[in-house]
Amino acid sequence: MKKLLLTIAFAIAALSQTAYSQCSDRSIKKLTKEGLGTFIFESAAFKPLSAFGNKKSLIEAAFSVYSQEHYRVLSLCQGFSDVVEFNIYDTDRNLIFSNKSDKSVTHYDFIAQKSGDFTIEFRVPSQDVKNPNPCVAFAIGYK
Repeated sequence: MKKLLLTIAFAIAALSQTAYSQCSDRSIKKLTKEGLGTFIFESAAFKPLSAFGNKKSLIEAAFSVYSQEHYRVLSLCQGFSDVVEFNIYDTDRNLIFSNKSDKSVTHYDFIAQKSGDFTIEFRVPSQDVKNPNPCVAFAIGYK
């Protein structure tokens, strides 16, 4: 009986480590390098979904762009039951990209028409809102 309880405790510990490892600096760096391709790394941000509160289904982040620069925004969200929808808005809050119609798209390339702060918005699948394990992450590169 003692062995069984010890085995269960180790299994639970291993599962929780695996769940959070997807939101680790190392895994995000690897995915960023693969996803940016020929773009030069500018920045990345990532947090476990649990860091945003239990009932958050819409998560936003801002990033800066400079006029006439070529950018790639890469969604690196992991561990969700479905692909996370992401939308990108320009400085005037106009929608410039959404992967809503094709969720297999994980990045968006564009040339900024003017400098300013853009917004990326992630729509988390409702069944994942109470699951603390998924990772909300994105990276930005430029040419």
